[in-house]
Amino acid sequence: MRTESILGNQSGLALVLTLLFVSLLVAMTVQLMATIDRQSFGAVAQREQVRLDAMVLGGLHLARAALVADQLENEVDSPHDRWAGLDPEKLQALAGDISLQVTVTDLSGRLQVNALGASGATRNPGGSTTQRAGHEREQYRQVWLRFLTSGRFAVADEEEAEGLLDALADWVDTDSRERLQGAEEEYYRARTPAHGCRNGPVSQLGELLLVRGMTPALLFGDAEQEGLAAYITVAGEDGKINLNTAPLPVLQALSVEMTPELAADLIDFREDERNREALATVDWYKQVSGFPAGVTLDRTVLKVTGAMFAVTVRAASPPFVRTGAATLQRAENRTQRLLSWTIE
Repeated sequence: MRTESILGNQSGLALVLTLLFVSLLVAMTVQLMATIDRQSFGAVAQREQVRLDAMVLGGLHLARAALVADQLENEVDSPHDRWAGLDPEKLQALAGDISLQVTVTDLSGRLQVNALGASGATRNPGGSTTQRAGHEREQYRQVWLRFLTSGRFAVADEEEAEGLLDALADWVDTDSRERLQGAEEEYYRARTPAHGCRNGPVSQLGELLLVRGMTPALLFGDAEQEGLAAYITVAGEDGKINLNTAPLPVLQALSVEMTPELAADLIDFREDERNREALATVDWYKQVSGFPAGVTLDRTVLKVTGAMFAVTVRAASPPFVRTGAATLQRAENRTQRLLSWTIE
């Protein structure tokens, strides 16, 4: 009886030890498999990143080639050009099993922040205006003013808009003379945290949050109102707007008589393939059916060509995605400068 009891206890202990060993072995196996899976996934991810990065770079080169080809064909930039209509099916045929999207945007259709540094007519407390850059630059400022007070953005009134324009102009100009409602080095050094005034062109829209009067809601929008960022650019500073590619809010700002409906009519006209040839001059808006004869757009702030372009490339092989963004400057001699390029 004693021997059986001892044997029984030993058998029970052996069973327990066996179960513990098996459990430990299973746990180690699961951990090993998880490690292998992670390493395998990491290898796949690394391989896919290389493939997608190459495809994103290829998309950039396709966009650059389209811009060169377009420049060889004509001297006008409009929605009918090669760069504006890269065929998704042809792109997909080139990309194979990778989903590829390439978008080119003419930044010359947007309002240029850096042009404000030259446009600023300096207003004195009595309300008079001293022209420092001539009629053309003052007209450009007026376009900005109408744009800011359109009701689309978080700008309370014209006085606030004037103050913001003065502050933006002081930020991007090269002198230290403060406009009536502007701000220079002394103002920003007194802030918390203190920082200087750029006094030169900006290269990133986000930097404008440092400017007096600019807020995240105004720049990027919120649940109630749009942001400026979709319609302004830090690329270029000639103070001219491409009438062929300007979005509706910018078109509406070209004249006090320009209503959203008239601006929409301009967009419909320029997108119609039958009107392609008409877009070669800045006066084409006069051909739009129903456009009031008494409404005249100032030619000094208009053009029909683009010099600055934004390129966005997205390559996807689920669950992996890579996106590239570039800013290109195109010169009249058919050369290009890559001003910026990021990939993530």
